[in-house]
Amino acid sequence: MNVVLALLLTQAVLNVPAYSPPGALPPAADAARLSLVVATTVSETDPHPLCAHPNCPSLFLGQYRDARTLAGPAVAPGFSARVEMGSPWNMPYTLALIVEDRPGQERLVRAMTGFNGRTGQACFDRRETAALNWMPEGAGLTNTNGTLCVTE
Repeated sequence: MNVVLALLLTQAVLNVPAYSPPGALPPAADAARLSLVVATTVSETDPHPLCAHPNCPSLFLGQYRDARTLAGPAVAPGFSARVEMGSPWNMPYTLALIVEDRPGQERLVRAMTGFNGRTGQACFDRRETAALNWMPEGAGLTNTNGTLCVTE
């Protein structure tokens, strides 16, 4: 009986959703500063908590490699950008990222998504991209009903 209770309590703790405070990040400044990039994660360090709430995410300093810019201003093959996360990745992942260049500040990942192994597509959540008011076009990019997808 104690084992079952312990497992239920563990599940309750593990299933607490992250709390991202409204307005924690400034709105995107200008669509001309946004780049759509496919890159591989290297590391996430130097977390800056977004609030004092116990399950609040942080802005980690993400390091990326093998970056390919698909739209917007070119990003170097190896770059860094602040990224909102609950904890660092446990292994390298290839992601589609919308990165904002912020002169005088670190770049900021405005949206990110992984690739579906079956379809080879990475589709951004509309809630993340709608506020950016940016719908890039180019090879391998599709927009279906407001959902931006990248095909590898």
